[in-house]
Amino acid sequence: MRRSMNSIARLVCVLPLLASGAAFAQEPGEPPPDEALGEEDFSRPPPAGKGVIWGVVSDAKTKETVIDAQVSIPGTSFKAIADYDGRYRLVLPPGTYELRVFYQEYKAQRVQNVRVEAGKVEKVDVALPKEEAAQEMVVEVEADPDRTSAVAQTLIRKNAAAAGDAVSAQEIARTPDRNAADAARRVVGASVVGQRYVFVRGLGDRYTNALLNGVPLPSTEPDRQAVPFDLFPTTVLSDLTIIKTFTPDMPGDFTGGSVRVATRELPERFTVSGTLHLGANTESTFGNRLTYAGSGTDWLGIDDGTRALPSGFPKYKVAKSAEKPDGTLVSSREVNELGRALNRPMTTERTVTVPNMSGNVTLGDTLRFGTDHELGYTVALTYGRRFGVRRDEILRTFRIDKKTSPDLVLRNDYRTETGLDLVSWGGFAGLTYRYAKDHKVSLVALHSRSSEKEAREIVGQSEEGGAGRILYDTRLRFVSRSLTFGQLAGVHELKRLNAATLDWNLTTSYATSDEPDTRENVYLEDNGRKAWQSTTLSGLHFYANQAETAYGGGLNYTQPIIGGDAPTRVKVGGLVQVRSRAFNARRLRYIPTAETKEEAAAYSLPADQLFTDEYIGPALTLAEYTRPSDTYEADQRVFSGYFMADASPRKWLRVVLGARIEAALQILDTVEKVELSKVDLLPSAGLVFKTTEKSNLRMSVTRTVARPQLRELAPFTFTDYFGAREIQGNPELDRTTITNADLRFELFPTLAEVAAISVFYKDFQKPIEQIILPSPGGIISFQNAKGARNAGIELELRKNMGFAHPSLAGVGVLGNVTLVQSRVSIDETQTGIQTNNVRPLAGQSPYVVNAGLDYTNDGSGTRARILYNVFGRRIAQVGSHDLPDVYEQPRHLLDVTVAQRVGKFVDLKLSAENLLLAPVVFTQGPSARAVPDQYVQDLTNVVQQFQPGATFTLSATIQN
Repeated sequence: MRRSMNSIARLVCVLPLLASGAAFAQEPGEPPPDEALGEEDFSRPPPAGKGVIWGVVSDAKTKETVIDAQVSIPGTSFKAIADYDGRYRLVLPPGTYELRVFYQEYKAQRVQNVRVEAGKVEKVDVALPKEEAAQEMVVEVEADPDRTSAVAQTLIRKNAAAAGDAVSAQEIARTPDRNAADAARRVVGASVVGQRYVFVRGLGDRYTNALLNGVPLPSTEPDRQAVPFDLFPTTVLSDLTIIKTFTPDMPGDFTGGSVRVATRELPERFTVSGTLHLGANTESTFGNRLTYAGSGTDWLGIDDGTRALPSGFPKYKVAKSAEKPDGTLVSSREVNELGRALNRPMTTERTVTVPNMSGNVTLGDTLRFGTDHELGYTVALTYGRRFGVRRDEILRTFRIDKKTSPDLVLRNDYRTETGLDLVSWGGFAGLTYRYAKDHKVSLVALHSRSSEKEAREIVGQSEEGGAGRILYDTRLRFVSRSLTFGQLAGVHELKRLNAATLDWNLTTSYATSDEPDTRENVYLEDNGRKAWQSTTLSGLHFYANQAETAYGGGLNYTQPIIGGDAPTRVKVGGLVQVRSRAFNARRLRYIPTAETKEEAAAYSLPADQLFTDEYIGPALTLAEYTRPSDTYEADQRVFSGYFMADASPRKWLRVVLGARIEAALQILDTVEKVELSKVDLLPSAGLVFKTTEKSNLRMSVTRTVARPQLRELAPFTFTDYFGAREIQGNPELDRTTITNADLRFELFPTLAEVAAISVFYKDFQKPIEQIILPSPGGIISFQNAKGARNAGIELELRKNMGFAHPSLAGVGVLGNVTLVQSRVSIDETQTGIQTNNVRPLAGQSPYVVNAGLDYTNDGSGTRARILYNVFGRRIAQVGSHDLPDVYEQPRHLLDVTVAQRVGKFVDLKLSAENLLLAPVVFTQGPSARAVPDQYVQDLTNVVQQFQPGATFTLSATIQN
């Protein structure tokens, strides 16, 4: 690690040199007006049928250029932002226009009767006089920069109070990304797990929160903190930003990063677009795939009731001689009748896998009424269905037998085949009404649904089955998740109060997770004969459903105190979040009842013959094994308030100070009532030194918090497959507090280029770790460690190669590296439980690397991008009682995208993902053995391994 840090330090020394070159080449075609920043030749000819106005904005007295000055055409959507040299450029249809130029602390200027002719370039320079102290500050809401552009994101990042990194809609369009989870992989220090969950700076999902348009999002997952970001199609995004330093005006339940999804508000013009994706996977497409008979609406990610409990199925315990609510006993006849009603196919089928398909349609426009009224809308529909096959997947579990050897002893050694049918679809609608220049109200509605239909066959040796016996396990599963979210928000600028700003929001959401009728069946083979076995999972019918309702509201008020070049403002506000969850599960399974050899002979029949009405009663009977902990209700209430001062005592210095108070109450009602109540003071102190016009030095010290998930507090137990470890919550968990220190230097040579280096340190008190508890099978649970420390460094570079040679003006490089050193402190009382007294924090990767190469040819409309991503191995499960930790091994991902513009309205794109065919590998204990002059992977300790294959996708987009 020390050697790596020294190498990175040397690299940092050359970053400013690399960053001093020319700007990125322009985007294909003529970009939107506000994206034409950082271009080398502002006087270049316009596109056919258009004209150009360009010029330089300067200070009327000092003659210095005014950076970020805003230039607009009143009454239209045309606008631009001046670059670092004060230059702006507007591409306009022929006509006569009025220019309006303004910047904070300057008097807004108008230039009348500017004539634009097709094919002509007109230069208009504008000098802005300083605003007198007694006069009213000029704040122009109508010229807010379009957040979808890469340039706008650079401006936002440069002027933000907190350190963060973003990817714009413009950047997303140049990648194979189809949703927000894919896009997050492009952000510095971010990695995506399971194609859905975002990890920041190598930390697990519990240290990340998610916000949609600044409002906390609920999760559809019953046992995870993170929101599955594949819910959000890229067509509705204006940008995706990851904030890495805490300020008091944001929720304090994050440590690695706060992922902010921003949707489009006021489209610049009427836009209608549609995209169709067609994809093939090397492991699945056109091959045989395991599946099973489901419902007629599986293609919608919804079960139509086929898997539901039979109509009239009792809510009381179903078992022979069990007591009913009326005091009578359940008879054998009733049990067998219910068993026949519940009985469904327990076997898999095979089908040919068709290509992956997805598509989306987006419609948006802004309607203008007079000079001040605007009504913008965006509507999007998206649907996708993809398929996966895991062949020859390795699944193993190990144990330690100290009496015989300190080495791992194999308990279960399986090979599996899995067929997956994954559906996701959603609808988004956004409506923004600006009824005055300084006032707007927006309404956002989102519904998203995703499902996983899984058919799995497991074959192998099982310790539970006995030595030399082969186990056959079949599992049929369908999980459907949905999220319905609504948000009403307003932003109001109060000019009479020295341009104060008031913003508010009201939200409500409903998230569900349903698992209807997961079925599992086990056979054992002995001396060539297969027979059905009665185990805890064989003959299983498992039902689970979760519904979570959340609502909340927030209010923020910002009051400028001092204007000018060294402004000072204070900000106060509060946030209320209330979540209510109901979870319940039922475990039903068939048990043997054969009393004669003739009846017992049925157990040698295959499942499709055994599980018939004929044998329910004589050979099989239904019994319920639902546990008291399989039902719980939970509530989480968080009330917070904050105060923050944002002051610039000098033009070159910005100070951000404040604190947030969060009072959280978590209540879980199951077998016993669990209550966790904490009040946390979360202070924040930050300094931003404006070292030059193009660079910042940021410092901050903050405190944040990470609360246990409701599922982690619940004693509910679940087993993923026969022979696997059970997963169980821990009602004794406490929340984690984290002290964060960050230092960042960032340089913006142009508005399209960035070079940055960040150093961070984090001190955790009582971090929550996933551990393996001592038991015959090793139960997975959760526990607070005493403490942990993280120290790391981040490097980022986005650079155009035109400075090396003019022929490389269309080539750009981008890369970022995160290196982290992590150590956990184990409490003395836990020393005898956890295997390692010193180890990294669970879920923490020691490094994350993203690298890319861009090519753009404006003349031909050709674009290409090569992207590489890898993360360092990280602990997935903490070992205990001499069992080693389980690690997820690194994956080297290589993606390539090639796009071609065809005519004016069509764009074709071909993308290839995972070209290196990197497998997913989890190991326990040592991961490799040394061999002279080579490195050989030792597969004897692999607990899971499968090949997801490479995916190739062809897409066509039509946009007006």
